[in-house]
Amino acid sequence: MSNADLVVAGHQPNFFPWFGYFEKMLGSDIFVFSDDVQYTKQNYVNRVAYPEGKDSTPRYLTLPVCRGDDYSINAKKYVKDKKALDKIIKTIEINMGGLPFFSDLEEVIRNFAVDYQRFETVADLNISTNIRLAKLMGITATTKRGCDIGLSGWHSNQRLLRRQEILQSRVYLSGAGSSEYTDFEAFESRGIRHVTITYSLGPKLFGDSLKFTVLYGIASVGLNVITRAVDRHKKYDSKP
Repeated sequence: MSNADLVVAGHQPNFFPWFGYFEKMLGSDIFVFSDDVQYTKQNYVNRVAYPEGKDSTPRYLTLPVCRGDDYSINAKKYVKDKKALDKIIKTIEINMGGLPFFSDLEEVIRNFAVDYQRFETVADLNISTNIRLAKLMGITATTKRGCDIGLSGWHSNQRLLRRQEILQSRVYLSGAGSSEYTDFEAFESRGIRHVTITYSLGPKLFGDSLKFTVLYGIASVGLNVITRAVDRHKKYDSKP
């Protein structure tokens, strides 16, 4: 594959994220887990929305984190406590256990519990979990970690440009809100094509439930439906 065709995307290593996160992975050749950026409170690195009750009231499934070490996600530790782990699993079981394909989550939950005991940092836990989830859905983008690329001295738009340079990519795939922080002219001047993702697969699969954790989506429609849709997307929907 030439540099002109290599698509790079990235995002912070979020906790059991929505399917749009994985659709961005699907649209990329290399997906970077930006674990080397600052950890900020009240974001999706350690929490995710799920629907509760008949009225689908949004609630948060939360991974409790330790105080301090907010300068970098890859340094941020989670609260490693059996009660905290049990609460996460129980919340998933209570709110998704009645869905038709909840059994598809059993392997995910087992592996998460093992990783919870194995790792210490939010980044390690979330990255391992998200790679497994992606593979279960048939998404096989090459993944890298921001902390391994060497971008600590770069910030904002220059950081993104430097990442493209290091990975030798001429196509940057960004999220829908990228216009707020991206200097499009700077990309063009470097010969890099900037593409904003259009989420097409997720809405077809999950409808109004797309905004919730992918766990809810898997338990609702099943991995077989998702993997078939992903496979069709690979065949008929070319990368940007």
